[in-house]
Amino acid sequence: MSTTAAEIADWMTDIIDTERRVAQTDMVDAIEAKFGSDWIYVNDNGHPSIDRAVLREFRKSRREEVKWDREARAWYVEASSPEEAAD
Repeated sequence: MSTTAAEIADWMTDIIDTERRVAQTDMVDAIEAKFGSDWIYVNDNGHPSIDRAVLREFRKSRREEVKWDREARAWYVEASSPEEAAD
C-alpha cells in the first residue's frame, strides 16, 4: 500500500500537536526520512520543500489551533488555555 498526501498531512498534524512547534526544515527532514524523497522537492530558491500536494492536504485538514509563524518558518499549536501557554 502506498502512502498518500492526505496521510502525510495527517501525520504532520499529529507531529505538530505532539511537539507543539516544528520548524519547516525539521518537517522536511522528517517527511523524507519517514516517507521517502518522493514527497520532497527543491524549490525555486534551492531549498528542500514539502511536496505541494501534501501541503494542500495539510491546509485542508489541519485544525484551527495549528498556526504558521512566517518569520520563524515554523508551525505551532496555539495554546488553548493559560496553563498550556505556561508549559
